[in-house]
Amino acid sequence: MTASRQTLHKISRIGIQTRLFSDASQAGQKGDRISAILARAVDSRPRPRPKLSSEEAAKNYNIGREYVIGKFQRHNEINHDLACKIRLKEHAIRMMPRNTDEMGYLREEALKIDISEESMPPMYRPIPLDTPPIEGFNASDYIDKED
Repeated sequence: MTASRQTLHKISRIGIQTRLFSDASQAGQKGDRISAILARAVDSRPRPRPKLSSEEAAKNYNIGREYVIGKFQRHNEINHDLACKIRLKEHAIRMMPRNTDEMGYLREEALKIDISEESMPPMYRPIPLDTPPIEGFNASDYIDKED
């Protein structure tokens, strides 16, 4: 026995119960199997990047660059539009009658937050993708296949 195991066995004789995974039998122990899988996952090496020719690398670089530029332009246009709408909304609220007027209830109704399903953003709203849309790109071509 190693020194650490001897210490643990001495501690367990004192009354503190400890258990080492290596002490348990391997058959039928679900926790040990999962621990082994997790240890292999942690110790695994990352997949190597595919080797590209200089033309293909330049083409992919330009596609990615144009994609990022286009996304930034779209992002800026959308946020500018939203900022303008927010400023118009705040201006419209400032122009509404105060609570002291007989029409003050309009301001209260306008400031209520609606959480109904109709007021939520639509499900078809665009979301960012992991990769730019490259013609003929297939991710499975770059995955190593085991024979």
